[in-house]
Amino acid sequence: MHSHQQLLLTIFLTKLSLASSAGVRPSSHTMPCFITKSPSCSSTQSYNLPRQSPAHCQCLQSVSSTTTSSYLSDGLEDPSGPAPNDRSYSDQFKESPAFDSISYTPIAIAQSPFKERHGAPRQPTTEGKRGQHSGSIRLLPDRLGGVEKALACIDDIDNFSHIIVLSHLHLNTGYNERVTPPRLRHLQGKHGKRKKKGVLATRAPHRPNHIGLSVLKLDSVDRDNLQLNVRSTDLIDGTPILDIKPYIKQYDSFPTALSGWMDEIERMELSGELPKVMHDGGAEEEEALRHRKSYSISGTGRESSVQMTTNTGHELFTDVPKKMGGTDSAPQPVEHLLAALIGCAQATAMFVGRSMAPRLLIDRIEFDIKAHRDARGAVQLPIDETPDIPAMLQYVSGTAKVFFKGDGDSTASVSPEDLCTLGEQTEARCPVANMMMASGCAMDIDWIDGGNVK
Repeated sequence: MHSHQQLLLTIFLTKLSLASSAGVRPSSHTMPCFITKSPSCSSTQSYNLPRQSPAHCQCLQSVSSTTTSSYLSDGLEDPSGPAPNDRSYSDQFKESPAFDSISYTPIAIAQSPFKERHGAPRQPTTEGKRGQHSGSIRLLPDRLGGVEKALACIDDIDNFSHIIVLSHLHLNTGYNERVTPPRLRHLQGKHGKRKKKGVLATRAPHRPNHIGLSVLKLDSVDRDNLQLNVRSTDLIDGTPILDIKPYIKQYDSFPTALSGWMDEIERMELSGELPKVMHDGGAEEEEALRHRKSYSISGTGRESSVQMTTNTGHELFTDVPKKMGGTDSAPQPVEHLLAALIGCAQATAMFVGRSMAPRLLIDRIEFDIKAHRDARGAVQLPIDETPDIPAMLQYVSGTAKVFFKGDGDSTASVSPEDLCTLGEQTEARCPVANMMMASGCAMDIDWIDGGNVK
């Protein structure tokens, strides 16, 4: 060790000892980042000196003069540079050796039916039955401070329907700067030149850092086995898990987001310009076509009002209030949307109730629904720029009071659990409710038991 480095280290340890004996906690600005070599490991690693005691640096063998002079606030650093305490933590980190090499310890391991990369789904939510395989994420308590702390880490996670899993793609090696995503491999002729994309503009697993991101359906939490049971997994068995986060639709969903080249490919597939990629020989697509339900409507708008006719022969009218430039001659378009929600929920609830065991025979449902939106999403200027605030309903709330038929034994007593199932499954199966929630609208409708009607 050079004499200048020894002097700096001696000064630092002396100051640390004096501060400790005086009951003063050293400032984080005075904690240097050292380069150490463990006797059992030949590789160099960054090491932050613990605050508790200077005894923790017994394995210290060499000190980086650059890092030490950057961090020590003792007046001996470069007088032409800023004082260490005046630099932000981000600047300090960028100057430290830790910036060049970052390591993480897996906190869990994936358990999956896929033993190798071949055959594993690429995007499970788009691959039909092939993407519906179940798996689990098993926590490693020794990496989380023991069983008790591991259990504390997953408190409340069972209230989320989906989780975001960050993983280390341990079977992958190397990467190419430009790759052909699977969705584009069938392109030929004039479209062939569009195949290659920059690797960072794709979801390719071979990346500069082999980090995977999966959004998985959380089926259940097995606290006895420290295990999260998931569905639609795309992870290989044994994949190291780096982190687990809840999927929060209010933060993680951007319905109006642009998807670059994927938007163009989807447009060409829907228009028939390109054949659609089938993961199951087209079986899922054929099944979807057999169950497709189509709607059509035509209309003519004059000023603020519109007269429409459906393909079933019904007429609809919309208008806006006078203060918005209309004549207030018919319901507003958003009022039609809420009416569609009520009508769709009523029809869906009747089906759900009949399909439950025991059957819930519904006499009627009384809806009281309210909604609000931020009007700036529609009127924000300048008009040639996309508004910062989405033009959508933000919150729909209210009650659905259900009255049951009292004949027979089918609804002798409707349990709170059955009523909850009725509400949840109605909301999950109603196309209008799903369309609204997919846009980011929060749905908060309370399903209430109105009692039996004889």
